[in-house]
Amino acid sequence: MKSEFLLTLGDASQFEGIFKNGFLKGRGESRLAMVGRSNVGKSSLINALLGARLARTSNQPGKTRAIHFYWWAQAKKILTDLPGYGYAKVSWDERNRWEKFIQVYFESDPQLEQVLLLLDARHGPLPSDIEAIKFLSLRGIPVTFVFTKFDTLKTQSERARRKKEATQALADLGVSEESTYWVSSQSGVGIKELSKWLKDAHLTGG
Repeated sequence: MKSEFLLTLGDASQFEGIFKNGFLKGRGESRLAMVGRSNVGKSSLINALLGARLARTSNQPGKTRAIHFYWWAQAKKILTDLPGYGYAKVSWDERNRWEKFIQVYFESDPQLEQVLLLLDARHGPLPSDIEAIKFLSLRGIPVTFVFTKFDTLKTQSERARRKKEATQALADLGVSEESTYWVSSQSGVGIKELSKWLKDAHLTGG
């Protein structure tokens, strides 16, 4: 059985009737939702985990405004690609729509196992990331933090410095180092370890 694209939802009104007794299009497996800033590399990471180019990547940050669902055959789970946040050219109305859209999804999906919050390895967490962390924390949803684009940090000293800075910043927000992963979809660094954790994890969403 191969991984495959399942469906796209573009508006909160479409959630009605989508999840029937925990099933999504006949599949009752748990869902892993991916959240992150626009252009953080969600689509690339999804493709790396699925082992197939099913998620479309874009050079235009903020372009994806829908929720996409993918069947991850190897893990027997469903990956949910949520719209990116934090793009400066998006209006306040659009940002509010994003928050409401995501909130309705979290409230509608009874099989949401956990959220993967993607952060750029070169920066932050930035203010919009911190907002997202607080947003998820208030809802009691289990979160795994994934720093993407690790390959852009070229030296060992640069990687060590960024890990120390980011680990401290997350610790200040109550996040432990054990719940973070550093990966590169381009080089494959950390993908195997993250994939194993996601396959083995059996968490309960809030």
